[in-house]
Amino acid sequence: MKNAFKKAFPYTIPVIVGYVLLGVTFGILVSQEGYNPILAPIISLTVYAGSMQFVLLPLLKSDITILAIIILTLSVNIRMMFYGLSLLKEFKHSRSKLLFILTLSDETFALDTSIKPPKDVKTSDFYLAIGIINYFVWAAASYVGALLGGLITFNTLGMDFVLTALFLVLLVEQYKATRNHRPMAIGFVASIISLVFFGRDKFMIPALVLIVASLVGLRGKVEDYNE
Repeated sequence: MKNAFKKAFPYTIPVIVGYVLLGVTFGILVSQEGYNPILAPIISLTVYAGSMQFVLLPLLKSDITILAIIILTLSVNIRMMFYGLSLLKEFKHSRSKLLFILTLSDETFALDTSIKPPKDVKTSDFYLAIGIINYFVWAAASYVGALLGGLITFNTLGMDFVLTALFLVLLVEQYKATRNHRPMAIGFVASIISLVFFGRDKFMIPALVLIVASLVGLRGKVEDYNE
């Protein structure tokens, strides 16, 4: 695994930059909400859901039930199930499957699907190393932010755009890494259609269903184009 971490680290640098900025922002918000700084890394290590963590903070002070929070979290992050299914082959017989599931994120998935692992590193170890690095950087950054939040105060409005910018960078890198852009086009069209018919608050699940159905239905054409 040591070699896997060494080889994986350079690829994670763009994600690390985004995670540090966004994680610190999350930590500052935790502190500004009046919570103990230690809550920031606890949430980051257990929830590890990016945008959902920002949503969670005001919910903790509301009258919403735990069950409602769980359902909301599942609905927001159901896409992770599809991520896992697409990577099942690499971890089917791996003892690290549960750890990989814990450390999987949008950015980790984007790297896993756009980078060709080095020949001298086992693919599952390489992917796991990427996930672990991103996971602990996010948690550490959130804790640093929570500690800083108790010392300084400033307007954090707009800092959450770092996540959007990071997604765009990863999208461009993935586009450049492959000549088969059909899955990307399917995802874009499916998202637009779902957004039009279901609205921005409810389009995620219909979009995912439509994307999966389209990829399954057009699997032969997509795979033939990729060969």
